[in-house]
Amino acid sequence: PGGLSHTLQMSFARRLLLIALAQVFAPVIGFGFTVEAGGKTCFDETVKSSERVSGDWRVISGGVLDLDVEVTSPSGEHVYSAEREAAGSFAFFATDSGTYVVCFSNARATQAAREVSAKITVGEQGDGVELAKAEQLAPLEDRVKRLHTSMISVRDLQDQQREQDEERYRVTSQTRRWLLWFTVLEAFVLVAVSLWQILYLKSFFEVKRVV
Repeated sequence: PGGLSHTLQMSFARRLLLIALAQVFAPVIGFGFTVEAGGKTCFDETVKSSERVSGDWRVISGGVLDLDVEVTSPSGEHVYSAEREAAGSFAFFATDSGTYVVCFSNARATQAAREVSAKITVGEQGDGVELAKAEQLAPLEDRVKRLHTSMISVRDLQDQQREQDEERYRVTSQTRRWLLWFTVLEAFVLVAVSLWQILYLKSFFEVKRVV
């Protein structure tokens, strides 16, 4: 009986570990894109029934930082909706298998396009570790739970660092463009002043020679 109990305990722990790894390494789609003024950008995701779908999005730049966002199920039901928001997130378990559509609308804008950063995760299963009662977890199962939490934290930290790197790159690129234009303007002013000085001195000496 002791050996059988130990075997069952190890088997349950392996299942918990597989659940944790499946959640951590679920397909994650992180990307950036532009929504033109008066336009709409949509993305399709094929999802199986009972799979978890989650996403985060944020407007990075472009006039008034707001968008209308909708997530539509295969049956046409709106499972998520946001109006005039600068950032947001959604999470749900798919009730139907099929194509879920995530749309970002900039229809309210007439001139400025919106730069958007988004992350969509598809395929996470329910957290089996949280379903178990604490008093029923063996030490090995506790370690699996801590490992699962650590992996999720590492993944979130990597996503945050990537977004910060993208933001720093955008600011650096914009600063370089401003410096380039400033240098060109400065060179133009120096050339113009030099030409003016030459013409002024030339005219001054010509007048003096006449006198």
